[in-house]
Amino acid sequence: MTVRPRRSALFTPADDAEMLRKAAETDADALIFDLEDAVPPDEKSAARENLRTVVPTLDGNREIAVRVNARNTEFFTDDIVAAIDAGADAVVLPMVESGRNIRESWSALTVLADDPPALRATIETPTGMDAGREIAAACRATGTVSLAFGFADYCKAIGAPGTPDRVRKRLELRTVEYASMAGVDPVASVHLDVDDEAGVRQVAERARALGFLGMTAIHPAQLAPINEAFTPEAEELAQAKRLVKAFDESEKDSLLVEDVFLDTATVDRYRRLLERAPD
Repeated sequence: MTVRPRRSALFTPADDAEMLRKAAETDADALIFDLEDAVPPDEKSAARENLRTVVPTLDGNREIAVRVNARNTEFFTDDIVAAIDAGADAVVLPMVESGRNIRESWSALTVLADDPPALRATIETPTGMDAGREIAAACRATGTVSLAFGFADYCKAIGAPGTPDRVRKRLELRTVEYASMAGVDPVASVHLDVDDEAGVRQVAERARALGFLGMTAIHPAQLAPINEAFTPEAEELAQAKRLVKAFDESEKDSLLVEDVFLDTATVDRYRRLLERAPD
């Protein structure tokens, strides 16, 4: 199971092999090849074959994930078989509404592969958000490595006439809390206006400030502002190195360095920052 740090992950429909290859030429840290919403039912079989053909030819230095159809659909099993056959690093599970969804999906992956892809879970409904603690516990107990929210589907589920930012803000807070409970990476949902560079940057910067480690995109034009928002400044990294070094060299459980209070919890945050810094 290969999991790599990722600031940005680009969604691409799997029913177009050429689009899959072009996606691999972008600056996305990770690629999510979609078998779910972006692929009509009568094209799903061909899309799975595209995965088997294209994925093995791509650069192995970035994560390749496959978004499958929901666990309760007729497509799920064929989707995860195709993801495994293609050698995907991760499976993105949509419409998670219970811990059972997570456990059964992970069980299906482990039955089919000795070294199964990682599982990346997405909550997209009020039912899922209400079951967040249960989902977090299931994430912790399985090979789940991230938790995301689906903004557009959630707005649709509650009957919102659009995509209000106050709904996004609520989903951001709840998702980052559940991800923390689970001990997995929180991932922010896409910004739906592909022509709004200022908007995607604002959403990405806010997400990072809340503790999100990355964000999904639906167009290559969104990648630059997302990558920039989630890339630490050079001085931020340099200070993190100094603080970690000072704490490790100290015999104290807590200390003050550069006006920063350090204990195990805060130093672990700086360690994670350094671990995820781009090369």
